[in-house]
Amino acid sequence: VGHGQSEGDRMVVSDFHVFIRDSLQHIDLMKKEHPDLPILILGHSMGGAISILTASERPSEFSGMLLISPLVVASPEVATPIKVFAAKVLNFVLPNLSLGSIDPNAISRNKKEMESYTSDPLVYHGGMKVSFVIQLMNAIARIERALPKLTLPILVLHGSSDKLCDIKGSYLLMDTVQSQDKTLKVYEEAYHALHKELPEVSTSVFTEILTWIGQKISAAGETSHT
Repeated sequence: VGHGQSEGDRMVVSDFHVFIRDSLQHIDLMKKEHPDLPILILGHSMGGAISILTASERPSEFSGMLLISPLVVASPEVATPIKVFAAKVLNFVLPNLSLGSIDPNAISRNKKEMESYTSDPLVYHGGMKVSFVIQLMNAIARIERALPKLTLPILVLHGSSDKLCDIKGSYLLMDTVQSQDKTLKVYEEAYHALHKELPEVSTSVFTEILTWIGQKISAAGETSHT
């Protein structure tokens, strides 16, 4: 909602849980069409936050979760007490006020991918709205409560130079979830969109993902036969 080709005003959602609701609806559809296949969920950036909250809604339903540069904690520069208070006040009087747009240079070190991002008509290039920032803050608070309850296998990939989603969130996730099977791979000096990074990084990312998914599918198959 509010993104890409979906309906709604750009970067406006009544409640962050709308994203989780839509994800669960899609999962239900896939289960109906492919009832014998294991379910894995993958999310990047804000999609990582959506994935965490979706998995926490149905903890026993997923064979694994993959997160690329997930949003887990607020950036220290953004979430100072004064700025948080100001955002809450502004949300009542000027919810559509722009707080500044994302710097394309923070997305990736790959110039072709950066140019593709800036020219993509489905990417919202306007400023982040106050009301949406409030929803992101609400999501982060929910994630904090959800992490200790997660026990499913998790793979997290994050760049050490990510300026958009603080890597501290991925370290916090690793320390907090109760999963016995959890892995964090850090790509030194990489930026935010690891799957659209320099070729050597992106290639490694897709290899890691495919290998990990293969292992989880095999494990799920063995479990179903025992």
